[in-house]
Amino acid sequence: MQKDFWRDLFRPENKKTGNNILLVLLIGVLLVVLGKTFFPTEEKIVKASHEEQITEVHNSSEQNMERRLAEILSKIQGAGQVDVMLTFRAGTESVVAHEEKTEETRSQENGKNSENLRKESSVVMTEDGNGSTSPLVLMENFPQVEGVVIVAEGGNNAVVCQALSSAAQALLDVPAHKIAILKMK
Repeated sequence: MQKDFWRDLFRPENKKTGNNILLVLLIGVLLVVLGKTFFPTEEKIVKASHEEQITEVHNSSEQNMERRLAEILSKIQGAGQVDVMLTFRAGTESVVAHEEKTEETRSQENGKNSENLRKESSVVMTEDGNGSTSPLVLMENFPQVEGVVIVAEGGNNAVVCQALSSAAQALLDVPAHKIAILKMK
């Protein structure tokens, strides 16, 4: 009975019906593929939120660094109130653990030796108590300070400017030509 149905479905006189069924199947496959693209799985959402949290922490640490530097510099005699802005060379970089597998195969065909070397590298993942996974971070390289702008009430005094510049150089390892000290209005 079913064999006759399928055979009848693809006969030349039923060609339109067969084409319509194939079209519906193709649309179904397309919807499944697009569904995974536009509606990411929970794992992708968790990964994205983890990366956003890391970025948030680094942004707050950069702001914290500016705040602490301003706090220290304002304690210099004659500096008065101080505002600081730092620019960074690049963003924070995380070095993740990789597991490397090497596979070597040797074969001999027609008197010729051949060797194949195959390497696979994968990121080592860790799982927390909630069941979410994240890469194992070995080391985090925080961004290097590129430039410093210091706005101080005592910015018109040469001695104060020299003291502010020396302190910024010592704390941030930035050359003097990348430090600007200005008088606050």
